[in-house]
Amino acid sequence: MERVTTLGNTNATSAWIDTSSRAVAKGQEEVSTGVRFTLASELPADAAALLRNQRSLSRLEQFERNHANARQWLETTDTALVDAVGSLTHGRTRAVHAANDLNTPEAKAALAGELRAVADELLSIANTTINGRPIFAGTSGAALAYDDTGTYLGDGGQVVRTVGTNESFVVAAGGPAVFGTFNPGDPLNGSAFQMLDTIANAIEAGDVDATRQGIEAIDAAISRVQLELGRLGNLSSRLDAVEDRNERAQIASRAQISDLRDVDMGEAILRLRAAETSHEATLSAAARSLGRSLLDFLR
Repeated sequence: MERVTTLGNTNATSAWIDTSSRAVAKGQEEVSTGVRFTLASELPADAAALLRNQRSLSRLEQFERNHANARQWLETTDTALVDAVGSLTHGRTRAVHAANDLNTPEAKAALAGELRAVADELLSIANTTINGRPIFAGTSGAALAYDDTGTYLGDGGQVVRTVGTNESFVVAAGGPAVFGTFNPGDPLNGSAFQMLDTIANAIEAGDVDATRQGIEAIDAAISRVQLELGRLGNLSSRLDAVEDRNERAQIASRAQISDLRDVDMGEAILRLRAAETSHEATLSAAARSLGRSLLDFLR
């Protein structure tokens, strides 16, 4: 009977030692890794919540990258449009000067040349790129938005960036919306490049009436570009608000992830010390209870 009891005591003591040893090992793992669990089976509910928050954070970080790209498109497009207004304004000044009947043939030729130079400058602006992609070509994948003749090579697709859940922005305009559409029947109301060339021809020909009509056409072209500038300004403000919300959401998501995953190091060290103390006590008790020799049974 004594032998059975001793075997039972041995098994029980071994189980206590194993339990306390595992507690020490768990405490050491928490302190060394800084995380509350490494296997989902340890804390299933927390592991599931952690996975949801990590997925949410991943989406928010993708939105942040999209924000940066959208901002690049908006700023590049804005700069191009401001430059376009400047070029058109310079062209208007030259056309106003050319509408004077007192200009000599040489002066008219020079003014016409300046108008054509403005058209070339505007064409260069219209072919502005981001990482080799023309910003006014829509989604066509064309290397240029316009060829040397001012013919549009893009399409009617919209460049869209998703910057939040159910929030997508059109970050660039197609060339025709900004620079007009080629119109062989009414060139003054066609594309900006076509219009400027037509005004240059009128100046060379001494056609003051056509030149003055050209000034009105330039005004309309400037208004068209300014309208797009206004849209981009409004869009930039909205993007600022979305970026701010996304930043706050990321902070909250990271805090939740930390609460679910990370160990409070102070508490973890205290738990480890308590586990080590308990383990040492268990070993000491085991040594006393299992320390009897064969002579104890022969007495």
